[in-house]
Amino acid sequence: MTRTVITITALLALTLLVGCHIPQAQDTRAWQRREIDPVTNRGYYLFIPDTYNSAKPMPVIVSCHGTPPFDVADHHIKMWKKLGEENNCIIVAPELVGTDGLLGDGPINAMLADERLILSIISQLGYRYNVDRANMMITGFSGGGFPTYWVGLRHPTVFSTIVAQNCNFSRHNVHGWYPPEARNSNVMVYYGSQDPLTITSQSQAGIEYLREQRFKIETRILEGYGHQRRPDIAMDFFRRHWTQADPSAK
Repeated sequence: MTRTVITITALLALTLLVGCHIPQAQDTRAWQRREIDPVTNRGYYLFIPDTYNSAKPMPVIVSCHGTPPFDVADHHIKMWKKLGEENNCIIVAPELVGTDGLLGDGPINAMLADERLILSIISQLGYRYNVDRANMMITGFSGGGFPTYWVGLRHPTVFSTIVAQNCNFSRHNVHGWYPPEARNSNVMVYYGSQDPLTITSQSQAGIEYLREQRFKIETRILEGYGHQRRPDIAMDFFRRHWTQADPSAK
């Protein structure tokens, strides 16, 4: 058995064990709902905290799931909604097609399809709610790293913050595809010290690439952690970089 097959098999086994587990609390006052984007006819989950007030712009977090069926959009809305309630953020979890971190490599056609979905959702949110256009984060877990890097880096005027959590990374769907302004984005990459080799090596490759391209990034290795969900770290990073609000309703 080759090293690649062994790595994939190990990651698959680990994902089966922990990939579906949602350790975050579910006792939010409001509840998530699934909606259909009318432009792409694709689904996504949305969480609006009960603290939402149309007079005050609310930051937005877009969370990209990993490899289905082990990690799906439903997991991500459940992973984030308590943090959204506690920090007054709207949460979006789109149903993506380019997030296979086991056998995939972030194909460009899938990245374009996911990009179209995410931007369509964000655009409509700005009409339906008073969103804070200056403070939007895109983040992903595992295979969700592919669209997180792709969409986040390509749209620095939309997303102020990009966070890769235990993520896959592919240089070929990043290099040359984003504008120079992307280097001004707030970027963080973190992973567990016990993560599978695929995740640790690709997380390190992402860090090396971003530093090579003169991005200012924050990194962290979670000692004793494996392929586990820690959205609280991304939330803390996002909050530390909040700037003056830019309301969509003016």
